[in-house]
Amino acid sequence: MVNFLDIQADERHLASLLAGYERRLEALERSTQASHTSIEGGAIAVYDKSGTHRGSVGVQPDGTVALVPVNSPPPPTPPRPVVQAALAGLVVTWDGQWDDKYVTPSDFALVQVHIGLAPDFTPSTTTLAGAVTDIHGGSITLGIAGYTPVWVRLVGVNTAAAAGPASGAVQGIPPAGRQPGPDRRIVGELQLADDAVTAAKVAVGAINSQALAAAAVTAEKLGAAAVEAGKIAAGAVTKDAPCVGSVTAGAIVANAVTAAALAAGSVTAAAISAGSVTAGALAAGSVTAEKLVVGAVQAGALAVDAVTAGKIAADAVTAREIQALSITAAHLAVNSVTATAIQAGIIDATHIKAGAITADKIGIGTTGNVIPDPSFEGAITAVRVQAAGAHWSIVTSGHDSPKALQVSATSATPATRLLTLTTVPVLPGEAYYLSFDYLASANWAGNSIRFYAAWEDSAGTPLSWGTVLVDTPTRGTWSRAAGQHQVPAGAVRARFVVETYQSTAGTVAFDNVEVRPVIGARGSGPRAELSPAGLRLYDGGGDETVSLVSGNRNFLTLTTDGVPVATIDDRGNGNFSNLAVAGTLTIGGDPLESVMTYAPRGIVAYGRQTAAVTGGASEYGFVELAFQADPSRMYRLVLDCFVTASTEGGEVQVSFRDGGTSTPSVNSSILQTRVFALAGNAYRPVRVELVRSGADFGAGLHRILSTFHAQWAPPGTTVTLFGREDLPGIMYVEDIGPAIPDTGVYNTGGGTVTPPRQTITRYYGAAWSGSYANRSGYNSFYGNKMMQGYYSGTNGLQASLVGFNLGSDLAGAEINEVAVYLYFDHWYSASGGTAVIRAHGHSGRPGSFSSDSDSVSEGFGRNEGKWVDISAIFDSTSWRGIALDPNNTSSQYYGRARGAGEDYAPQLRVTFTK
Repeated sequence: MVNFLDIQADERHLASLLAGYERRLEALERSTQASHTSIEGGAIAVYDKSGTHRGSVGVQPDGTVALVPVNSPPPPTPPRPVVQAALAGLVVTWDGQWDDKYVTPSDFALVQVHIGLAPDFTPSTTTLAGAVTDIHGGSITLGIAGYTPVWVRLVGVNTAAAAGPASGAVQGIPPAGRQPGPDRRIVGELQLADDAVTAAKVAVGAINSQALAAAAVTAEKLGAAAVEAGKIAAGAVTKDAPCVGSVTAGAIVANAVTAAALAAGSVTAAAISAGSVTAGALAAGSVTAEKLVVGAVQAGALAVDAVTAGKIAADAVTAREIQALSITAAHLAVNSVTATAIQAGIIDATHIKAGAITADKIGIGTTGNVIPDPSFEGAITAVRVQAAGAHWSIVTSGHDSPKALQVSATSATPATRLLTLTTVPVLPGEAYYLSFDYLASANWAGNSIRFYAAWEDSAGTPLSWGTVLVDTPTRGTWSRAAGQHQVPAGAVRARFVVETYQSTAGTVAFDNVEVRPVIGARGSGPRAELSPAGLRLYDGGGDETVSLVSGNRNFLTLTTDGVPVATIDDRGNGNFSNLAVAGTLTIGGDPLESVMTYAPRGIVAYGRQTAAVTGGASEYGFVELAFQADPSRMYRLVLDCFVTASTEGGEVQVSFRDGGTSTPSVNSSILQTRVFALAGNAYRPVRVELVRSGADFGAGLHRILSTFHAQWAPPGTTVTLFGREDLPGIMYVEDIGPAIPDTGVYNTGGGTVTPPRQTITRYYGAAWSGSYANRSGYNSFYGNKMMQGYYSGTNGLQASLVGFNLGSDLAGAEINEVAVYLYFDHWYSASGGTAVIRAHGHSGRPGSFSSDSDSVSEGFGRNEGKWVDISAIFDSTSWRGIALDPNNTSSQYYGRARGAGEDYAPQLRVTFTK
């Protein structure tokens, strides 16, 4: 049998087991579960807070162990690459920055380099040429077959193999070389009799380098005008062929000497007699560097005005060919010395005679513009066009100038036609602002219109290009394009070129070309850059903090010790630590004080009672309170206290009396009365309330007295109005908002014919708008923008209209106020101008302008929007919109307002009672 002790032992054993389990369970709950966790033949999925699968850790489907990211957001957009020419290829550099993000993403993998044949090509696997894997940026060298221009774009890729947006395209062209010409001679002097060689005796191309022996050509061997361009074969004239003084002016006909006829080093000083070389004897571009030997060109050999720009090939004249002091003013034709004819750095003081270079011999840029004759009006442009070929011409209708440079883009196959305007020395790190006006004809067809700087090294090889590219030009009207570009490392000069690229039809005119150095430009770090576009400031990290430029985003960030403290962004939004306004603060077009008029102003007078006042059957005063009434406001007058009586029965009558500016009494005008039953010694609450407009009170001071007395009570009854510290009585006057009309009507409950009147404020957005040239026909150029005033004879005296769909809202209504909201983003003067507002009755945009004659004038600043009260000129039965029509040519009235569909478009606000 089981005894009592056995049962106790079992119970103790069970209790011990339970206590042990409890200790183990508590220890398990306090321990980290992951320390007892492993991944057995699988992977752990990683999700973000929105539940999106972001990756997995562990054994992957291919049997490898890895952390694999998925569904990662694509990388940001890289900036345009830096592209430099290299031998048989290009060097492409990514600077480690991003266009739309300051910090490189943590899952950065690489930046792909893509090569295409057009600036708008789409990067794909077929265009991938290489990659930069360093998170800080880097360069790669790409081999390019041939010398055709290509375009380079960058694409960021993350570790999840997601590609981001492509960068802008940059053009690159691999450099090409050139081949020397032959140099042979066989015909000697003994083979020719005096005057033997005449024009009639020499067949076309008969004289070549094999036919002439050393010193064979002498003056007496050549008849007058015997040497013609067609008689001399390519490379026939070498340095050994002519005798001393054999070449004279009489022996050479006009344009006889061409580049093809001269062998390398053939022209020497001994071979040319004094004054023999004239402008008429030289064909355009005939004198090149390889045709001249050292010291060949001397002052005595040149006739007056013999050397013109068209006779000298590019880079032909170097220091080696010119004898010291041989060039004088008499030998140079006007504008003959151009940048393309002279190699960089070869003319020094020893080559130029004192006074030889005069103002009419050179062309220079003025007012900081490095382009000479930028509007193409002078002789310099005439020389450029003559040398450029038949596709280029000067037309007599420029953009605000008499002339313009024009190129024909017509071609059976896509053709690129370019013209070099000038070449200037540059230093790496400098920046230049480029801009130009262009007019593409209505039928122009092509890839793009360009104005660019070719950054060249000392050998003349382009390293890269700084291009202002217009790939979608506006056709049929003058437009302007601009850009800023920095000189790359290794560049010593810039060649500035206008171009129509890969075009097939139409024409392109260029005018007002501008190239100006950017003041303060350098590669990185804190700096201020000033150019014709405006001002840019950069902080120590190289980030742009201030941009006050035309034709681009404008913004401003203020910093203290490198920490931003205030910002005005490119949308006009401002963020400040504190703001103090001495003048008017406007919100949504309404001054702040006007906005606040729509809100209650709260309690304007207040009295607190903690004492008792006792009276009887005669009226007795309790509390006086004074306030200033504004006719445009509504007020609430309240007395809140307690009453007791000496006996039960009867009632107490409590009133408000108005003494105006005088001391109120029990005989003053009654404003309000309330009656309360008396309950003897029991406390009874008393509340008297009156709502009344300031106009009903009357403007000015009002002294209000609360009074009381017993009536219908037993004789001898006394009445006490009181408050205590724990049950205070109060009397106050409260401003509860702007005054509104009394629109209530009596209704017996059986229905009413006329519903209660109500005061309504409605806003109407602009339905349409437009501008009218010469206050006459609609001007579609401005779209919905609203112009007013006179700027030039092009559009004359302008006006505009805007309409609103009012429907039937105002039918039978009493108009209380009409206001229009306008936002002016431009005035002729920086200080602003004056809008002249009239009314019109057009239900839709008409083809010609008309409006009412009555007007309201209001001053506006630039980028200011406000509400203007036009109640005096707006008749709801006739008008459907407003006009801007100053009908005055003063610049005070020339401005531009936003129109329908734009930010801060016009609105009509009507307050009416109906």
